Amino acid sequence: MKSRTFSMSYATSPARLIVACCALPLLIACESTPPELDSSLIPASQRKDYQLTMFKAKACPINLAELIDIRSSKDLLVGSSNVTEDTLYSLLQQSLEAMNVSPDIEAANSVKVVLNRAFIKSLGSNMVATVVLNVKYKPDYADEYSPATTFRGQSMNVNASVSERESNQIAIDAMKTAIDDATKRIKSSLLHNCGNALSELEAV
Repeated sequence: MKSRTFSMSYATSPARLIVACCALPLLIACESTPPELDSSLIPASQRKDYQLTMFKAKACPINLAELIDIRSSKDLLVGSSNVTEDTLYSLLQQSLEAMNVSPDIEAANSVKVVLNRAFIKSLGSNMVATVVLNVKYKPDYADEYSPATTFRGQSMNVNASVSERESNQIAIDAMKTAIDDATKRIKSSLLHNCGNALSELEAV
């Protein structure tokens, strides 16, 4: 199985209910991580806390020790066009870097990220993108990486009465949003290990 890597030295009624659950990706996540609401959907009373959490998550620097794509099929077929492996890989790299996770960062905490699954489905007139990342984490006090934790990101874009070229771009945009969703969850889950980085922020 081909994969790209960089590493540095450095039916019954219950069954129908389950199907219905997985057909509503914005309401229920069927992976290990709960859905994350867009900030515009969060009540005003909670929005400030949410934005502060995201600010802290983004500010916490983490070294990206490894990024691997282990999908059996590397391209995403959208109509008769593909969202290529290179495009998807670049979107993931950019999303991680935007959240301050990069091989260029010399931080005590590090992660290994595996692109496990990425797929796009049509749901009525909408296009639903899903990405699944497996992440191993090593804080500064540990000698080995943790067991892998699964993070799932999703998004839904309108895809009605558009050209093939527009459909391809909608797919790319949807996948980018799904990847951003997953990388935000990764960073939020690691806040308790950010240590001095967060202390300095809170002192400002």
